[in-house]
Amino acid sequence: MGLICFDLDGTLVDPLRAMCHCVQLTCEEFGLPVPGREQVASHVGFGAGELFITLPGMGDPARLDAALERYWTHFAETGVVKYRIYDGVLLMLARLKRQGHQIYAVTVQPARFARQVLHQFDLLLAFDQVFGSTPQSPWKNKGEVLAQLREQGSLRPGGYLVGDRAEDMAAARANGLIPLGVTYGFGRAEELTAAGAERLFASADALDDWFKEALHDPEIHDSFSRSE
Repeated sequence: MGLICFDLDGTLVDPLRAMCHCVQLTCEEFGLPVPGREQVASHVGFGAGELFITLPGMGDPARLDAALERYWTHFAETGVVKYRIYDGVLLMLARLKRQGHQIYAVTVQPARFARQVLHQFDLLLAFDQVFGSTPQSPWKNKGEVLAQLREQGSLRPGGYLVGDRAEDMAAARANGLIPLGVTYGFGRAEELTAAGAERLFASADALDDWFKEALHDPEIHDSFSRSE
């Protein structure tokens, strides 16, 4: 059985519509200019705080914290339902789960909101653990999150990390994981390759087909659902 870590935003789910919605509501409340869709997209995978800190008037840490608190409130109340799951993800995770692999979701966003996203798509039970931050904690990049997991013994060398950003690939390499890049998210193929991606996949179906060849474990568990 293998260890497989999945990035969340841009790898399993598309967060852009949800992020734009929550950013717009927060900016309107704080009298901030509303960033365009492309600017928001450029920050997918880097945390909402990294976006807000680029906006005028966000130099005051207390004001930034207040804006982020409102952002996450909007996220929980009306934003999470605007997520979209990528085609093929549910079937891929269900099959890997039936094989008994150790499956983690690793994100830079707060873990409790990541769980909320996964739950609404009936994915939460596919994961052994969901690792992320808390709304109040200092922002950590993916490499720092993985390093912490490695130090506490949750990661072992030779597992996989699937992600859509160059930072995911570099973080995997630095922590003994095999980096697999997906090009249907928000990172470009060129940046993924330059950061050390072992392979690139244009769809979740293509990724699943590769896992079928790479991991030959028999299916040992029944399908999962919210009812279990």
